[in-house]
Amino acid sequence: MTRFSGGATPRLIFVNRAILYVVLMLCLAQVACAPWRDKYFDNGMGVLTQSDVREKLGKPHMVNDPFLSDLTTWTYRFALSESELDPSGMKTLGKQAGGLMGGANGGSREKVFCYMYTLTFDKDGILRHWEREICQIPKPPDPFQTGLSG
Repeated sequence: MTRFSGGATPRLIFVNRAILYVVLMLCLAQVACAPWRDKYFDNGMGVLTQSDVREKLGKPHMVNDPFLSDLTTWTYRFALSESELDPSGMKTLGKQAGGLMGGANGGSREKVFCYMYTLTFDKDGILRHWEREICQIPKPPDPFQTGLSG
């Protein structure tokens, strides 16, 4: 093979560019596959109004509008599946493969999680901040720990 002045062969240049393109595509895929609500709020910061959000998501589950504050907080709760939370699909890939080998009944069901979106609007009703967190669900009492002695 002929060497160029930089010491790189055409094949090496091609391999380096291919690796760069693959890494770039994987990064774009990660961003593109985030839950749609996250993208909606990220793109809507400083733009979305309360009426825009209400039209898209419906009536909020909870509204906090303090008398002495210019900020209003809306709270929504949504059930998100593992596949919605795993943009790469790597966590669910093994389960899908196990389901194929498991026969007609398949593998275990996909887990569903409760997530709470908290949206903060300014005095003009414009979205200024948002966050997503896991819902705080109280544990049911343990029947073996309660006083059952008689």
